[in-house]
Amino acid sequence: MIIRISHENQEYEIDTSQSVDISIPYNFNGKQPNFYDVDKGKLSPLKTGGYSWSVADGASCNVPEISINIHCSGTHTESVGHLLENTGDIGSLLKDGLLPTVLITVTTKLFHQTDDNYHCDVGGDESIITADSIKIQFDKWKHLRPQALIIRTLPNSTNKQFIRFNESPPPFFTNKALRYIHELGIKHIIVDLPSVDRMSDNGILGNHRIFWGDGNNPNGEVNPKSEKTISELAYIPNSVEDGFYFLNIQIPHFVCDAAPSRPLLYRVI
Repeated sequence: MIIRISHENQEYEIDTSQSVDISIPYNFNGKQPNFYDVDKGKLSPLKTGGYSWSVADGASCNVPEISINIHCSGTHTESVGHLLENTGDIGSLLKDGLLPTVLITVTTKLFHQTDDNYHCDVGGDESIITADSIKIQFDKWKHLRPQALIIRTLPNSTNKQFIRFNESPPPFFTNKALRYIHELGIKHIIVDLPSVDRMSDNGILGNHRIFWGDGNNPNGEVNPKSEKTISELAYIPNSVEDGFYFLNIQIPHFVCDAAPSRPLLYRVI
């Protein structure tokens, strides 16, 4: 199906049969990414009265039960409720079916190679994503005024989908990088990392606070009415070129701060 979309007084067309799935498939019986060494997501048959609801066990149908850690073991989209006592309703936020989006690819730097800062102590040899690295790649698309920004980090091997991050600490964004994204008016961030923050930042989640707060203070309060989202643990294949797209973030309607998600990219034709 061909859909015509109007954005910023410009007409675009997309072919809905040509989507690119940038989520990591949630394989309950196989490899999964893992953040903070959480328990692996599990799928097992319902058991009632000693009876196992699995066709493999002789039942008439499969009735599986699942257990997952939304934030730490697969592609997910989170809301400001991630930082609030009232965790909110992520399923009510993504009202726009197709979001004008820019995909960029950035190269990380070592912390000692930049003047950017972070809100807790960082080792000089830790990998970070700077404001300048985003700006250099984003500037060519800035005039299109996207609502969403997808950031792919290098290197980008397929093994990125199954990393145990306690063993291989991931890069993270500097505070200046999140301030820049906030200044751009971006409403939805999609990253191929487990978090926009350092794996350990003394429990502050400062970059999350910048994005959902006043755009400046990593130790500040957030706006409980914010409708912005952050999607983490995505995976963008190398075959997908940087550029302007439309994005559909598919999620189940969980009344929760976050939900497993399936971001779909559509090329402009």
